Order: sequence, then C-alpha cells, then structure tokens
Amino acid sequence: MAGMVVQHNMNALGAYNKLNSNVNGLKKSSEKLSSGYRINRAGDDAAGLAISEKMRSQIRGLNQAKRNSQDGISMIQTFEGALQETHSILQRMKELATESANGTYDNATDRAAIQLEFDQLNDELNQIADTDFNGTVALNGGIMADGTKANGSAIDYTKNFTEPRELTKDDVTIGNLGYAGTANETVTFTATKDKDTGAVTWTKSDNGVGTVTNKAEGGFAYDGATFGFDTDKVNTGDTLTVTFTKGKAAVAASNPAAVDIYIEDNDSKATFAGGVTAEDISGSIKSEEDRDLVNSLNGASIGFTTDATGKLSAATVTLADGSVIEDTTGTATVSNPLSVKVAGNKLEIYGFIGGANKKIATIDGSAANDDFKSKTGEMSLVFTDAKYAPAEIGTITVEASAVSKSNAYDASVAKMTYADSVTLQVGARTKDAVDFTFNYESDGMGELEANMNVSAREDGLNTANLSLANQEDANYAIDQIDNAINKVSMVRATFGSIQNRLEHKIENITTTSENLTEAESSIRDTDMASEMMNYTKFNILQQAAQSMLAQANQQPQGILQLLG
Repeated sequence: MAGMVVQHNMNALGAYNKLNSNVNGLKKSSEKLSSGYRINRAGDDAAGLAISEKMRSQIRGLNQAKRNSQDGISMIQTFEGALQETHSILQRMKELATESANGTYDNATDRAAIQLEFDQLNDELNQIADTDFNGTVALNGGIMADGTKANGSAIDYTKNFTEPRELTKDDVTIGNLGYAGTANETVTFTATKDKDTGAVTWTKSDNGVGTVTNKAEGGFAYDGATFGFDTDKVNTGDTLTVTFTKGKAAVAASNPAAVDIYIEDNDSKATFAGGVTAEDISGSIKSEEDRDLVNSLNGASIGFTTDATGKLSAATVTLADGSVIEDTTGTATVSNPLSVKVAGNKLEIYGFIGGANKKIATIDGSAANDDFKSKTGEMSLVFTDAKYAPAEIGTITVEASAVSKSNAYDASVAKMTYADSVTLQVGARTKDAVDFTFNYESDGMGELEANMNVSAREDGLNTANLSLANQEDANYAIDQIDNAINKVSMVRATFGSIQNRLEHKIENITTTSENLTEAESSIRDTDMASEMMNYTKFNILQQAAQSMLAQANQQPQGILQLLG
C-alpha cells in the first residue's frame, strides 16, 4: 500500500534517516581517528572528560614539579660546586701553614712570601662565598665580599664609576609658564661652556623658529619663556629638549539671522514685507552664559496682532522652554537678560550680552500683506547657534635632558637575595611545597658556627685573620684550617643530602606521572584498531543507505504506468 502513494514515500524516508545516522556515526569515527582521542568533547563521554581533565591537571603539575626539583638540584650543584674549590683552597692553605710551621723558615722574608699567597687565598674564599644562583646567594652570611650587607634578604650591590651625571631636567627652572608664544614646536637646545670663564652659551636646533637670548647667569630666554640652570652642573654637549604649545585666544561667533519667519492665519501664509534684520553680535559674546542666552531664542514662538492697515501692533515672544520675554521697552539687564519692544510697527529683541544691552534682531512689520489686516497670528524663529570657546594658556614641557659623554653617569646595580633555605614546589598539590633549610648540627669544628657562611671572615671560616709570621702562629693556623675544612665538608654534605632527596623525589614524580598518563590515556585516547572497524562499518552502511535511498526514490515512478 505504501508503495503506491506519492505524498509519503516511507521507504525513502526510512532510508534517509538511516543515511543521516550513518553519516553522523562516520563523522564521529573519522574525528576520533584524526585526533587520536576517544573524547573530543563533553558529549562523547561527560564523566570520562571530567576524570581525564582532572588527571591532566595532576600530570601537568607533576611534570612542572619535576622541573622544579631539577632546578633545585641545579642550585645545589652550583653552590656545592663552588665549595669544591673552597676545599681546594683550604687544602692549599693547610699546606702553606704546615710549610711555615717548619723550623727551616726562620727568615721573615720567606714567611712574608707565604703570607702573601695565604692572604690572596682568603680574598678568593670571600669571592667564592659570593657565588649566586639566579641572583640568590647562600654562602656568605648575607655580606658581600666588598662589605655590602643584606637589608633583610635583599642585597643592592651597586658599583659607581667615575664622573657622576649632574644635569637633569629637574635642575631646570622655567619662567613664564603661561606661555603665549608664536608657534607649536619641539626644540632641542645645546650648551657650550667656555673652559676659561665658565660662561655657558645655548644654541637651538635648526627647526626652532624663535630666537635664543643667553643670560649671564647661564640660562637663556626663548620666545617669551626663560630657562635657568646652575652653571656648575652644565657642561659642553649638554642638551635640553622642550615642547612649546601655543596658547589660544577666545573664540566667539554668532550669526543670529532668522531663517524661517512666517505668518499663519486662517490657513494662509505670508511674510512681513519689511523682513528681518539680524545684528552681528559675535564680538559681544564673552562667555558661555552669553552664548546660551542667544541660543535660547532658537525656536521661539511669537504671537502677534496687526492693526486695520495690516501693520504689526503687538507681539508676545515665548521661548522654547515656555517662558515669556517681558516687554521692558528694549532694555535688557542682569535681572531681565532678554527684552522685547514693539514700536513703530517693529518688533525688536534685545539681550544683556557681554555686560551690556545689545540688539539681537528686528522684525519689520510696517508693510504687511493686505490679507493680515486686523488679524492675529504666530511666527517661529530659527537662529543659527552662537558659539564660544574660552582662551587656552600655552604650556612648556621639558621632554628630556641629556648630558655630554664626558659628564656621563654609569652605574652597575645587581639585585641579589640572601637565603639560607629554599622552598621548592615538588608536587602537584599545595601540600607538596617543601622548605629545604641549609643547616646542620656538628661538633668538632672548634669555635666555628654551624651555618652556611663559608667566607674567610670571623663569622664564617675564620681564616682571614690567621697569621703565618712565625711557627707558633702557623701551628695555630693548622688547627683552625682543619676546623674550616670540616665545616666546608658539613656544608657540602648538607647540600649532597638535599640533592639525593630531590633525585629520589624526581624518580617518584616520574613514576607517578607515567602511571597517571597511562590511566588518562585509557580514558581519553582512541583505540585505533577498534575505531577503524567502526569507521569501516559506518562507511559501508552510509554507501548502502545512499543506494537504498536512490532505489526508494524510484518506487513512486511505477504509479505513472497506472495513470497512463
């Protein structure tokens, strides 16, 4: 029955639905094969996506923690490697002390030569103690070899070279800040200082349009502005770059010519033959208040009456805001800023503008159309907006100043941090932050403190003040150097123990990351062999459905034979 209908070809509809289903299946299978992921969006497996993303977060954190641990090992190896050379120096110092303790060196000159090398080695111990890793020092007790001390944990190590810079733009005294010069420009001024008299002469760059006038006290004037300096801080080649912004005068403009004045009464229109006369009041506008007063006339409505001859006899002016201008016989004041006057068949409008009474416009109704005899009507006024812009004061800006090479200031600043511990994030969780403290406890080091200070100073290895001048001092030095060697050994052992721990930490992190990655892969990744079977299935089904849809579309053609 279904095969003999035209409107609903159910065979074709069924084949079409299956075709769409197979196309969607083929699309998803192709996407999984192309990306390598079983889950490409939440719709593929919402729960699996949530679990795998959580695992990914942990894996990424672990991988970074592994790099953090490796950075920690790098820091430790840097410090421990420096101490390897410290040990070598102490061994040489022990050798020199033993040599000086020998009775064959009675000659003071011989022991002085030994002491010379011994002192140099002490200086090098201090330099080695300044070893830093990425700006962090840990071996000098917070005091640099040159005596610079840590302020808390920060060390600002600054080296100043010769010839400090003296002239800066803050040294410039500017006069006439209310600049109203002739041009907007940026000009560079260059100083020349006489070596004998100390007199300073300034010249302008070629683009400057003004004239430079040099002052006896070392400054100069330019285009109405003055610049003062302490001549002791000025040298040949010093420059000053200045931007001048010219002031602007007040701008006032008004063209209150009425452009649309008409009379309407009994559906008829005509204009007064006398027309409108507008006064030029632009020179009278002195403020924004004046401007607003004139602009209030725009859109005013004038109700009028004509006499038996058709001439204007009375008028009432109503502003757009509904207020009525009082007829004060054409005298506008502060209390009545707008006024009208009807006289001699004319309507005159006045305003209190620029501090004085000014006529704004005149409507001449002395020769009206005969149709307006003894009539009432209405006029509308349209004025061009009055404008006003206040004056602007010019400005002077010192953009930059520079000094000659001979007066240059050079400085080297090293920002360092002293720390006797380091906190490493060695896991993917907050709790995995570990504070590795570089300290130890030990006896057998004499009077030396159990800390990380391995400088030659008294608070470190205490070798700086040792003397090899005689046998007694040399023997004392031998014992002190032995203690220093033991202290350096303990410091190195402390670093070594932390490094060993971090290496085990890295191995554990690596194993954990590997296992989590495998677990995440089982959830997220595509089984390529299995998915290829799905792809093949949907590909064949798509082609079969497409073929069946074509066959189903041909079935209604048989109905044409019945119609024939």
